[in-house]
Amino acid sequence: MSIFNVIRSQEWWSYKLPPLLAIGYATALMSEVPLYQVAFQLLFLLSALIVGAIYVSVINDITDLEEDLASGKSNRIEKVPPKLRWLIPVACLLLGLMFGYLLYPDLLSCVLYLLSWIVFSLYSIKPIRLKNRGFWGVLADATGSHLFTSLLMVASISYVTHQEINLVWFIAVAGWSLCYGLRGILWHQFSDRENDLKVNLNTYASHILPADFKKYAILIMTLECSCLLLMLYELQSAYALIFLVLYFTLVLGRYLLYHTQLILILFNKEKPFQILMADYYQVFFPMALLLAAVQLNPKNLIILLIHALLFTEGLKRAFIDYIKFFRFLLFKKHRN
Repeated sequence: MSIFNVIRSQEWWSYKLPPLLAIGYATALMSEVPLYQVAFQLLFLLSALIVGAIYVSVINDITDLEEDLASGKSNRIEKVPPKLRWLIPVACLLLGLMFGYLLYPDLLSCVLYLLSWIVFSLYSIKPIRLKNRGFWGVLADATGSHLFTSLLMVASISYVTHQEINLVWFIAVAGWSLCYGLRGILWHQFSDRENDLKVNLNTYASHILPADFKKYAILIMTLECSCLLLMLYELQSAYALIFLVLYFTLVLGRYLLYHTQLILILFNKEKPFQILMADYYQVFFPMALLLAAVQLNPKNLIILLIHALLFTEGLKRAFIDYIKFFRFLLFKKHRN
């Protein structure tokens, strides 16, 4: 089995890392320091986050193995010899301690990075295993994968650019990342609800009917959008707004092309779907900020190119769908 399958990189590389980098780009743009001058810090933070993501993926599979086998769900770690399964998380822990040490003397960043490791360990490992403790599991996943890591980007980039932390930006990013994180884990739990019920797993989604959760999904989305608007106001970036319009154009195109559901959290498994704002955070928002950075200083183009090479999948998918959408509109125009 490929090491990339074991660490489940396809589940987090293009989905969780770009939004975090976008927060780093945005925080840097609020300073007087050119983005390219903090490139090594961004690379350092990206490496630290990758190590954490690998740890989370492997430790989650190891601790889920018994329940997955009982429910008939596949688990990648079962193909790894038992004596070797703990080598990856132990190595990641050692690397994580090194990254935490290298963040010093930036104490806030040290604490935020450490908290993400602590929360995810508590999420997966018995006897605490917050994953099996209802809403506490949802909160742990959202804070570990989104809240603490997003705030780490704000704190660390503020530190290296010698700017005081913008409290409004910090709070807005906290609210936005928490809500987006909640939507991510709740989407996952509701999609896995049937398997979890088979083994009596005490997730939040297993104890609430999807129909009863719709009002909470709307509340979470409302709070997320409110925080996003505050973030955009603090950024004062025309590119971020233009790319928001481009994103909704793509949403419309995909609806017309594929009849996709536009969902907040809950979805109908019988139909294709797109999660509201996900592609904006993962593709459009980072690219908008990088284009803004290039306008300020052409040397920032190297960061834009590296980002595009690292996260090609989302850009390629969006480009193909734009082409299909334009062809659809042209065909419709000629037919009329």
